[in-house]
Amino acid sequence: MATGGKEIEMTAGISVSTTRKTLKQELERYGEIEICHMGERHVEPMQMPWVRYAKPESAEAALGAIKQGIVFVDGVLLQADWRTSKSRPAPRAREADDRGARRELTSRELFLQR
Repeated sequence: MATGGKEIEMTAGISVSTTRKTLKQELERYGEIEICHMGERHVEPMQMPWVRYAKPESAEAALGAIKQGIVFVDGVLLQADWRTSKSRPAPRAREADDRGARRELTSRELFLQR
């Protein structure tokens, strides 16, 4: 198990009705959260929700509490582990395309061109 990371992936305890706000409020008890992503829960394969803390110590405290079984979201026991490169989704087909052959710009690229 890796330690010292800042990202935790929820492996159980999150339902389709769990909101980002609820998850973030529960996990902010352990420190400032930079990103709280709920994942693509409506498509297969399902992407799990994850959070990135501002400080590694906060992530370690949160994961420790989760492993102790004292963190609940919507009345359900939360389970989590460190987020790894294996748990990240594969790039979308458009992102994997050769950038030189792309026919359209992303919204981010259009914004940055201003």
